[in-house]
Amino acid sequence: MKALKPLSLPTVLGSAVLLSALCSFPALAGLLEKGRASGLTAGIANEQPYAYIGTDGKATGANVEVLKAVLAPLGITKIETPITDFGSLVPGLAAGRFDLIGAGLFINPSRCKVIGYSNPVTRSGGAFIVKAGNPLNLHSLKDVAANGKARLATQPGSNQVQEAKDSGIANGNVVLFDKDTEAVAALQAGRVDVVYFPDAEIISLVKKANSPAIERALPYEQIPDAQGKPTWNYHAYGLPKNDPEFTSAFNEQLAKLRASGELLKILQKYGYTENELPEATVTAEQRCSL
Repeated sequence: MKALKPLSLPTVLGSAVLLSALCSFPALAGLLEKGRASGLTAGIANEQPYAYIGTDGKATGANVEVLKAVLAPLGITKIETPITDFGSLVPGLAAGRFDLIGAGLFINPSRCKVIGYSNPVTRSGGAFIVKAGNPLNLHSLKDVAANGKARLATQPGSNQVQEAKDSGIANGNVVLFDKDTEAVAALQAGRVDVVYFPDAEIISLVKKANSPAIERALPYEQIPDAQGKPTWNYHAYGLPKNDPEFTSAFNEQLAKLRASGELLKILQKYGYTENELPEATVTAEQRCSL
């Protein structure tokens, strides 16, 4: 049996340097450091008014503008916006295909098990688009469930799917479309009877369609909470679960943006009002614990 040769000093030193680099890698991989060095990727679903590609070929929208305003003071100015289907955003972030989610994303406990969140940026209720004159008289999810045959269109992976189920709408009457514009096209073609999305999205879709054949269903009855008051959903940015330093810095800048009034100014350009600002006391941690 041959004796093992002692390692030379250069080899020992080289191994120590390599080990030190490997041990320090997780700290260097934080999004603050990565963003400042090379920028970040923010997955979007190309949907108005949240995050979409404008006529100039560049990403724009309420969430994109707010994201830039939050990240710039942190020294992060380069943001790439890969586009994917809405239902692929959460799996994409969890799999590391992008650094964060830059689209409008509701905070809900099931998603909180998979990804992290910023604190809320906006709050939102539901809304319907129906055919002109609202022939089925649909003003709430309860109305759709009571009808029994009304077909409701929404998007896979969204809160609206679970809300429809919880309201008693049969699975066979919920028709899913990857793009919100596809749902509107289905309504216009008579393949569904009502389109269900958050109110800001519905406003944008009606404006974009610019068709006398469809309209927003008004009034609309929000889902009530245990006390009978209208419930709100809260939009936030999807963030990695394992980067508390980035999450803390992100939330700090978001709070400053709101306190300065700049957050509302940005949102108002996309049809939001002060009513869509979340209560300052609502946090992602609270919403994830529901």
